[in-house]
Amino acid sequence: MLKEIQGFGDVAEVSYQANAVAGESVGIEGYYHVECRDKDGNLKWEESFPNLVNAIGKQLLLDTLLRTSGTYTTVGPFLGLINASPTFLAADTMTSHAGWTEFTNYTVGGSAVRGTAVFGAASSTGLSPSNVTTSLATAITYTITGAGGTVAGCFLVTGSGAVSTQSSTAGTLYSAGAFATAKITTVGDTVSVTYSTTATS
Repeated sequence: MLKEIQGFGDVAEVSYQANAVAGESVGIEGYYHVECRDKDGNLKWEESFPNLVNAIGKQLLLDTLLRTSGTYTTVGPFLGLINASPTFLAADTMTSHAGWTEFTNYTVGGSAVRGTAVFGAASSTGLSPSNVTTSLATAITYTITGAGGTVAGCFLVTGSGAVSTQSSTAGTLYSAGAFATAKITTVGDTVSVTYSTTATS
């Protein structure tokens, strides 16, 4: 009797080690575009400028998006104008912004109130990891009243308690920014402001 014994063996060992980190950062930017026209509709000046998104505004953004406790209620947002020679700090709030004051010689829709920024649906362009998401508010028209004066920038206030009342310190200061050079306005001028915000990753 013939016995045949065969042994087959197949051993595979694979080891893969990687210390790879996929980091994604998101930068939030905002831009104000402002046009001023005289009482006859002629363009006097226009300017676009970036804003400082304040620390408390970033907190509002994340808390509104990510928290489920209902800490914040979105109100507005309301867009106001800033007086001459402003300086900004990331720590500025509506109740504490020593470097600037609100410009109030205007009406919106015939009333002495801040404009309401109405944002359309956000849109995105580009693919991961490079992606840009933008949200744009429709233009708000401010009619200059009284003695007119110097307009130097804009701010956006929202969050629980925010109101359209001029000079109110309620709500959360989302952003504030200034022209490269302050602008002179006179009674009858109209100042049109468009705000857009972009998140880039």
